[in-house]
Amino acid sequence: MKIIKPIAMTDALLTASNVAENDHGAWAAGTTYAAQDRVIDTVTHRIYESVQDGNLGNDPSIDDGTWWLEISATNRWKAFDGVLADQTENAGTITYSITTNQLVTGIAFFNLNAAQVRVRVFDTDAAKVYDTTLDLVDDIDIVDWFSFFTTDLDEFKTLAMFADFTALPGYRIDITIGDGTGTAAVGEISLGKIVTLGETHEGTSIGLKSFSTKEQDSFGNWSIVSRAKSDPVSFTFSMKANDAARVKRVLDSLRDTAAVYFAHEDLVADYAAISFGLFQDYDIPLRKGGVSTVALEIEGLT
Repeated sequence: MKIIKPIAMTDALLTASNVAENDHGAWAAGTTYAAQDRVIDTVTHRIYESVQDGNLGNDPSIDDGTWWLEISATNRWKAFDGVLADQTENAGTITYSITTNQLVTGIAFFNLNAAQVRVRVFDTDAAKVYDTTLDLVDDIDIVDWFSFFTTDLDEFKTLAMFADFTALPGYRIDITIGDGTGTAAVGEISLGKIVTLGETHEGTSIGLKSFSTKEQDSFGNWSIVSRAKSDPVSFTFSMKANDAARVKRVLDSLRDTAAVYFAHEDLVADYAAISFGLFQDYDIPLRKGGVSTVALEIEGLT
C-alpha cells in the first residue's frame, strides 16, 4: 500500500510544453466583453466566460461571479487541475518538461488516450539518468493466433505509472504522451515522492461510481444523461503496530489533499488497484508488538 504525495504544479516547475495556451484570447482590461464571450488568464491558467454584456475592466481572476464564470483550466494545464474527466488534448503528442523542486520518485497518469507514454529524467548537468517508455495498446483480446490477426488494436490502457526512478531537486523530467499519430489526451498527471504505508492484502477491491442519470418514464423509455465517474478503491493493508504514528502523520497531512493511492506499482496495469482521490475516515487498531490491519476507503475524483 503506497501513496504518491503530489507536488503542486507551478509556472516555475512547468518549464516547457508543446501544448499551446491559446484556448481563447487573453483577458484585456480595455476590452468590453459581451455575454458568453470567453477569455483566458495566463497567470491563473483558467478559462472564464462573461455572464453579461458591457463587461469592461472586471478582472476575471478576482471577480465574485458578478461578471465572470470560471469554466475550467486551460488546455495545457488541465493535466494538473485535479479533474480527471477534463483532458489535455493535442495532435500527435503531448510534451511537458518539469524541473523539480523536491524529491520525485513516482509519476501516475490517469484518463489517458494514447498509444504510449515516455518519461525521461535528466540530472542537474543535463545528463540523462532514466528513459522508459510504456506501451499502452490494450491487447487483452488477443488470446490465440486468430485473434492476433483479427483484433483491431485501437484501444488503449487509460492508466500508467512510473515508480522506478529518482529525481532529486533540480532534475528535469520530460514527459511525452502519444506516438505522433492521432490526438493524444490525458486527464491528470500526478508526481511526487512515493511513501509506503504497509503491505496490501487480498480483499482490496476496485469499483466505479457513476454520476450519470438514468430515468425511465411511464412508457418504459429510458432517458440517459452521461456524466463523469470516479474510481473508488477499498484498500486493506497491514503494518507494524508501532508504525502507527508515522502512518497517521502521512494520512493526516493528506486529509484535504488529493493524492495517488495504489496497492503496488506491479498491480496498476493489470488490476487497476489505484485511485487519485481523497481518503475517508480511517481506524488503525493498535496491538503491542504486533501487526495492525487497516481498512482505507479512497473516494476517487472525477
